[in-house]
Amino acid sequence: MATRTLRRGVKLGKYRLEGRLGKGAFADVWKARDTVENRVVALKLALPELVEEWGREAIEHEARIAARLHHPNIVAIRNADWIDGWFAIATELAERSLDEYPGARRSGRVALGVIRDVAAGLAHAHSQRVLHRDVKPDNVLIFPDGRAALTDFGVSRFAKAASAAYTEAGTIGYMAPEQAYGRPRLTSDVFSLGLIAYQILTGVLPTWPFEWPPDRYDRFCAKVPERLRPVLKKAAAFDPRHRYVDAVALHRALEAAFERIEEPRPVRRRPTRRKRKPAPSPLAVAQEMFRRRHGSQLGMRYCCYKCEGPIAEEMSHCPWCGTADNSFREITRYPLVCPECERGVLGEWTACPWCYAGRLAGNGRAPRPDARAERRCPRRGCPGELRPFMRYCPVCKQKVRRVWSHPDLPDRCKRCRGPVSHESFRFCPWCGRRELRVF
Repeated sequence: MATRTLRRGVKLGKYRLEGRLGKGAFADVWKARDTVENRVVALKLALPELVEEWGREAIEHEARIAARLHHPNIVAIRNADWIDGWFAIATELAERSLDEYPGARRSGRVALGVIRDVAAGLAHAHSQRVLHRDVKPDNVLIFPDGRAALTDFGVSRFAKAASAAYTEAGTIGYMAPEQAYGRPRLTSDVFSLGLIAYQILTGVLPTWPFEWPPDRYDRFCAKVPERLRPVLKKAAAFDPRHRYVDAVALHRALEAAFERIEEPRPVRRRPTRRKRKPAPSPLAVAQEMFRRRHGSQLGMRYCCYKCEGPIAEEMSHCPWCGTADNSFREITRYPLVCPECERGVLGEWTACPWCYAGRLAGNGRAPRPDARAERRCPRRGCPGELRPFMRYCPVCKQKVRRVWSHPDLPDRCKRCRGPVSHESFRFCPWCGRRELRVF
């Protein structure tokens, strides 16, 4: 008889308990570390009252049945043994159950992949004449690689009717009608899987009298390709005579439907015609001319994500379309990036010189002489140096008051007095003011 109290840190045989994952009608489930093989497992410990009622031999028999199932979509049993009075079953540790998997609810493709995996695992069990009896979202586990697998084969027969959610034959809500009358068959597992499929695809669990179509059928049609709809409908048929006889037949029908959906469509060859390239817009012509004349001098080596015009990292707005949403996170030549404006910064800087909100931790080193700097910070005693077009000192965050100038930008913005080109720019690259130039 198991008398030892379970808690974090307790060692059962070679397993050290690290945290409780949940408690079901059959067992306590713990995250545990196998101290011999040094890997993490899910450890299911049969409840003592169930051991007393059913006996050691019956529980061991069900564990042997589950252990003989070897399939990627069935949770593998790594060990089963009596440890300190507890009957312990060690299995693979999954990431979460289907109940806690938002990806299946958001994406029809992901949901259908889960159903396809579960059907494959259930088909393997049925081919061995093993009935699950309790197919439900809690017993479908999702692994980090996206694989779905069934767990708890055979243990549902130990679940007590004293629980509000269970009967001796399964879980209310996912149980086939004939199973509710104590006559579970292989096709009963198929019915449960059909209900799960409709639930994760639409958010609605079909209920009595299981008439077709259930609620939110429009959402079901939007997520499920036409060839798959009759397969899932037949799986969830109320009358067992109208269902697939077992998961082997269901899996065969699903795979045939998926093959027809995924087969490449024949490509119709049409006579090739030379398409005339559209003439470039006046804006594109102006952008290219400016790039060639002044791009290298102004450092305009990047392209605006919106209009694809040339832009420099120092510019807060695109001079062609005015957008302020350009990010240089992946393309900057600086070693680090400001988390606020996503422009490049150096490690010794304690402030972003391009935006007001950017505050940096710095690496604790004193600023080194900057070969690209053209000015010094005007604040007395500050060692900061200023590169062209900086708005703030990168050391003390002092705002740069003296307006920058550049020989390739001969004009001034009427709002911020920043250097612009009235001949070429449509917007001020420093404050975003609309210029008079129209293409």
